[in-house]
Amino acid sequence: MNIHIAKNLHIKLLVILFLLLAQCRTASADGTVILATHDVYPHHYIERGEIKGRVIRQLQCAFNRMETPYRAEFGGWVDDELSLRTGKIDGIFAVSMNDTRKDYGELSTPLATKHLYWYFSGTKLDVTQDNPLYQRYRVAAEFGSDEWFIIKRQKYNVRMKPKNAQSLVKMLINHEVDAILIDERVFEYQKNRANVGNLSFTRTPYQTIDLGVLFSTAFLQKNPRFLASFNLAVSNCLITTLNN
Repeated sequence: MNIHIAKNLHIKLLVILFLLLAQCRTASADGTVILATHDVYPHHYIERGEIKGRVIRQLQCAFNRMETPYRAEFGGWVDDELSLRTGKIDGIFAVSMNDTRKDYGELSTPLATKHLYWYFSGTKLDVTQDNPLYQRYRVAAEFGSDEWFIIKRQKYNVRMKPKNAQSLVKMLINHEVDAILIDERVFEYQKNRANVGNLSFTRTPYQTIDLGVLFSTAFLQKNPRFLASFNLAVSNCLITTLNN
């Protein structure tokens, strides 16, 4: 009987120890802010296996100032949005705010801007909504990006779903679409990579949008002082990175 009690006590102690260790791991994991992003030059991108970009430098600076550990994972825009909604990650960057995102997140102070243009292969087309026939033109943007959601909401003729900026620019080069909506720096970067030779492009300015980190509502509810601290740290780091 005493042996049986001793065995039960030993098992209970092991269970308690396991739970305590599990709680320690959970606490440690909770202390790390999990972010997700996408490969977008020049803000956050991977080159020769190294993570680069001005936004990356700003994040590193801000989290260092806050003395808060963080991890940034590279994936796809659509998967990132879903992970944020379901609580698998704490934030995504660098994105703009829209009506849908207001339902599940709050945007930080701006870290960067996008200078969006309509790009054409050859002659400019009137793809503005002022043109009653604007929906006749086949247009595209990187699937899941800010600009993709913009043209979808505005009921453009969007059928293609390029998974990245490289595929998007190739669609324009191959005349699979009539126009693409893209940041000017991203376009120049991808155009140079594509080595298009003498192929000419025209463009029309669209708009400039601010980009920040979209933190989930659930994360901010658990950490009510976090966003104010992060915004202050980023504001200081903007000065630092501008000088680098």
